[in-house]
Amino acid sequence: MKLPSQFETGNSLRPSVTRPVRFLDVFRTASTQMLVLTGMAVALAWVPLLVLSALRGGAILISFLTDYATQSRLLIALPVLILAERPLQSRYSSVAHELETVVVAEDQLPEFRAIWASHDKVRNSTVAKFLIVVLTYATAAWLGQYLSPTGSEFSLWWRGQGGFKSFSWAGTWAFFVSYPILAYYTYLWLWRQLLWARFLRSTALLNLRLVAPHPDHLGGLGFLEASMLGQLPFSFCMGVALAGAVANRVLNEGHPLLAYKYLTLVLIAGVLIVCVAPYLFFTRPLMQMRRRGMSAYGAFAHAVGEQFEKRWLPQTDSLTEDVLTVPDFSTTGDLYGVVHNIDDIRVIPVGAVDIYAVIIVALIPAIPVVIAAIPFGTLMQATVRFLF
Repeated sequence: MKLPSQFETGNSLRPSVTRPVRFLDVFRTASTQMLVLTGMAVALAWVPLLVLSALRGGAILISFLTDYATQSRLLIALPVLILAERPLQSRYSSVAHELETVVVAEDQLPEFRAIWASHDKVRNSTVAKFLIVVLTYATAAWLGQYLSPTGSEFSLWWRGQGGFKSFSWAGTWAFFVSYPILAYYTYLWLWRQLLWARFLRSTALLNLRLVAPHPDHLGGLGFLEASMLGQLPFSFCMGVALAGAVANRVLNEGHPLLAYKYLTLVLIAGVLIVCVAPYLFFTRPLMQMRRRGMSAYGAFAHAVGEQFEKRWLPQTDSLTEDVLTVPDFSTTGDLYGVVHNIDDIRVIPVGAVDIYAVIIVALIPAIPVVIAAIPFGTLMQATVRFLF
């Protein structure tokens, strides 16, 4: 029986995306409107800082341009956060469509559609976006009580008279405009990740038509892994934000790189919590399916095996080559292959490759920092030894 299409209900599920979307497609496939929005946001956040710093002289301008945290966050992380949101939502819609048409039981479809409609409504809520703006400036106001431009976290261009709490005019703009723009899109992404986790949790509680011997070893949920690629941009942005801060300490202030080695573990933990943890809501249904499958198919396989042994083992002395063509052997082998699929069911619905991908992408921004922190002479000696 063909399931009703979600398009008939007026909601926004999309058909499955068959062509894989690569990381850089967030730029290649972006609409003109999104590119303009991204350009305006970056210009509003970055250009005034450049101009206001330049007006104070060359030393201040150099201080601004070598503030690796600010440059990487405003020129790399901010545009990626803006442009990657729509491709990610497209992937989420694709996963929801697969859940509707393949996995959710027919009697649960109305409830499932209500869950998706709620997710779609809240995700695009103007009230939610307004509250995120309030949260952004509430965070700035809270931080403003404790931050001082003389702190080590601020480069020279932040400091000076005439702005907020002895911040320079450029620092004041960064505090009230540039970083709030970045914080808004970061909070927006986290909010939508929270909504996605809520959607997955609600769906995992439904009656799902999971098939224990399915060859994807996930009961038919293998399509969930497709949405993991949409997590790569945010994972990358988390790495960019951390790498820029470390670069300031190491390259500008001379701190040893190894002093920040444990931040790698913090970054990996953050990436796993934000990007991977929502999918773990399906772990319980997968464990239940595996137990049921092993019980039912295991008993069936045992009974078939007993019958096979009773029929063929007593005849071992009189067997001919023709016995290899008897259907019993291929049928029994096929059944045991099914049972083997059940035994290989993964209770974590994302593969190791996907987890490695989000971690590696988060660590990539640290590579230039590590290379830059190595003394030139040491780097050249290592290069020569490697080549010759």
